[in-house]
Amino acid sequence: MKLRRFFIGALISLLIIFGNMSCSVRGLINSLPIPAILQEEQLPHKVAILPFANKTSNPEGSETVRKMFYNFFSSLNYIDLELATIDDSLKSANLYHKIAAGKDVSPQILGQLLGVDAVIFGDVISLGKIYALLYTDNQAGLKAQMVSCKTEKVIWELEHKIHIEDGDLPLSPLGLATTVVKIAISHQQATHMKAASELCMQMVSTIPNPPAITEPPPQIQAFVHNGAGKLLRPGDYLKIALIGEAGQTATWSLPPLVQALPMKEKEPGVYIGAYRIKPRDRLVHGRLIGYLSSESGSASQWVDALGPLKIGEPTILPAVIAQNTELDAEKGPYLVNDALLVLPGATLRLHPGTVIWFRSLGLIVRGEIQILGTEQEPVRLASLGSSSWKGIFFDESRTKNSLYHCEILGAEFGIRASDSTVSIQNCLFQDNIWGIVVEKGTAEVTGSLIRTCEKTGIAARQAQLVVKDSIITENKAGGFLLDNSLVKIEQNNISNNGGWGIKVISANGRVAAPNNWWGNENPDPSEIIGPVNIQPRLKQPIDFMASD
Repeated sequence: MKLRRFFIGALISLLIIFGNMSCSVRGLINSLPIPAILQEEQLPHKVAILPFANKTSNPEGSETVRKMFYNFFSSLNYIDLELATIDDSLKSANLYHKIAAGKDVSPQILGQLLGVDAVIFGDVISLGKIYALLYTDNQAGLKAQMVSCKTEKVIWELEHKIHIEDGDLPLSPLGLATTVVKIAISHQQATHMKAASELCMQMVSTIPNPPAITEPPPQIQAFVHNGAGKLLRPGDYLKIALIGEAGQTATWSLPPLVQALPMKEKEPGVYIGAYRIKPRDRLVHGRLIGYLSSESGSASQWVDALGPLKIGEPTILPAVIAQNTELDAEKGPYLVNDALLVLPGATLRLHPGTVIWFRSLGLIVRGEIQILGTEQEPVRLASLGSSSWKGIFFDESRTKNSLYHCEILGAEFGIRASDSTVSIQNCLFQDNIWGIVVEKGTAEVTGSLIRTCEKTGIAARQAQLVVKDSIITENKAGGFLLDNSLVKIEQNNISNNGGWGIKVISANGRVAAPNNWWGNENPDPSEIIGPVNIQPRLKQPIDFMASD
């Protein structure tokens, strides 16, 4: 009983996600945004929220905001399709990627395919940290519209942004309960979640709500768990909390492992559930769903947006790779307890969908590595827990090391190459301390995203470096840090970095950076430090999604 009370108290009192608390929210005046409502009569009955187009550099932007929008929209008096049902139907009709790319698809065709009266389109225009001269804050922005499938006329539309200063909590214009929830996620993720939830709460509250045909579904205000960013092994407990209307029936599911497990109402409106991981349970990217139902059967649901759950016993990798070795998704995920060393003469190949978690150290390559991910099944390398791992260190590896569609997350160095040769294509470097560091070697970076580094996105010293068709953004110290290197930087979006776009700290070497986008047509002189030629400059950002 004491343990149960402790768990409830910890979930309710630690990290705040939602709360009706005072704070400073830049640009808000305690009033809701004003939408364009073009049709208030004959509102639709059944609505589908389509995949949102991602116009941001945050790869999770569209998914996070769409789920938040769906969660709050489900409290209105419409019948809404589950997101997974929508996505399966769109993929079977080869329309999913077209809609997600922001291309036009007939609402009439979508209505017939999905069996709905209206669809909601959305463009996520911002989600992440914004660096300005006098402040740093987190921004979330969405442009959305509800369109009739029968007439193809717009029923409701709104474009809205909010700014939340670092450390602040958003106001709750919908009057969320003062109960607050704590879970083990990063500060950065929590801030993005708060921004997305506040944005969607405000926008959904402006949608015209038809009269309820039946009893309105009970409202859910928050749904959280203790599994984000962790590995839950057999014997561990997955613990869930749902905040909503009191006196209802709460359940949760984790497809395909468990379905509709009950939750207990420990306090009015606070529902708690738990599940002990079984020996055969295994999920690399599991997603939770919470449900709240009334006695009449009216129900609402909340799709978890905190991040995928990792469940199961991983395959432990040896400390040394002494011969050619191939890893694939079937036997994964893999775990490295200390360091993983690839010896000279050996090649490590990682096939699509491979996931490797590092407990503390990292991967040292003295032989060769081939990371062979695809767009649909990237290779993922990340820390097992909340602390950072060391990353990939290329140590005098002069063979052709290649990384294709690889995600490197939460490392001290995403890649650190010393006197080595590395080719990086279509990769994601996110939430690392340093993104890519090249010393006395050769590196080519193409079609990649380097974002949210605590220090610099890409650094080179006495090296040869080519960077093209990539995005370097939201890196706290700066975009590029270059010392005595031969560098070609072309056809990139280099913007919204904390200190500078490019900083050259030595006159030796040569840096050419033509045809890049610097955040605006005339970049501030503080963006370019040292001897570097940035002419000609692009007048607008490159739309990499449109060029794919």
